[in-house]
Amino acid sequence: MKKILMKGIFTFVIGVVLAVPVYACTIFVLTDAERTLFFNNEDYSNPATRIWFLPGSKGYYGIAYVGFDNDWAQGGVNTAGLAFDWVAGVNEQYVPGPNLLKPRGNPSERMLESCATVEEAIAFYQKYQEPSFSYARIMIADKSGASVIIGARNGQLYFDRSSQSRGFGYGKKALDDHLAKAPQPTVQGGLPILQACLQQGQYATKYSSIYDLRSGDIYLVPPGDQPAEIKLNLSAELAKGGHYYDMPQLNNQLNQSPLALRPGMRRFLHDGYTQVPDPDPAIDQRFRTLFESNATGSMKAEEFSPELWQQIAPNVKEIQEEAKKLGRIEAFTLLERIVTDQQRSYLYLIEYENATILQRFVLNDKNQLTVVKSEGWEQKSK
Repeated sequence: MKKILMKGIFTFVIGVVLAVPVYACTIFVLTDAERTLFFNNEDYSNPATRIWFLPGSKGYYGIAYVGFDNDWAQGGVNTAGLAFDWVAGVNEQYVPGPNLLKPRGNPSERMLESCATVEEAIAFYQKYQEPSFSYARIMIADKSGASVIIGARNGQLYFDRSSQSRGFGYGKKALDDHLAKAPQPTVQGGLPILQACLQQGQYATKYSSIYDLRSGDIYLVPPGDQPAEIKLNLSAELAKGGHYYDMPQLNNQLNQSPLALRPGMRRFLHDGYTQVPDPDPAIDQRFRTLFESNATGSMKAEEFSPELWQQIAPNVKEIQEEAKKLGRIEAFTLLERIVTDQQRSYLYLIEYENATILQRFVLNDKNQLTVVKSEGWEQKSK
């Protein structure tokens, strides 16, 4: 379980932090010589849950991701039959070594799009940084029935491999009781376990997901006593192109035109955009100067509409501290310009030292900023 840090109106995403102080989520795999199914209860306070589909391309597997409205994948499955999800709640003094590379964006997404087996996933985490191991553990399984639990202990990563049915997380006691009865690796064999492991209260289970790693079938189960599971198929959904569903509205949205991927759901922020010829370099410089002034705390009230400045003013110090973490601006590229009688909207790809941000600026007819909003981000590789 991960959470995006969002400070003030400028909506900077600096990293991921522990979302809950107790064990959240329950993950398990059921397998035999013929079948492997991956199960997860997603426990959190946010009811805005989503599933999105990202078709494969050269060098990338097609994928279904599950998560929340911050577009940061909490789990997923790919067309090679590899799946993952996380359990939060550990507290380890773990800092990735300087010899490890820093992937772009969400490391779990980079892993799933490029790996087909558990051993390839292990090799990925031996090469790339994942700070989340300081507070969470990941379970990864492939269609052969192999699985690995990866976490940190004494400042180092460990890799707990298995080829048997197993799991861990919030519902461990109930899970162990059910696993001792050797349930069949089927949807019906796993549903009672998911139900027994549901969390209640503030961090109640928001959805349950099931992946058949050989057939590509995906089952989404609403929590509690709501209607039965909804079945999707990975290949069939990917054939529709990139799209997403809001899980609470999934039954209705399946009968509608697919929702286009949001910027944060795409593989990289620049996907689907091309640089726009810019007839007004002064506007570029104005916005660039605005963001450079964030780090010094020298923003001027006259740049903003009174309503927006009223929201920004109390958060200037927080915005300044978050801006410093981004480093210097290395590139400022216009991707979209929309002009109407009442306002002008500009979308930029801003390359910082430590991150890339998709940033929206909107000016009113008085040339005042009414919107300054981050629409997506990627952690910068080094």
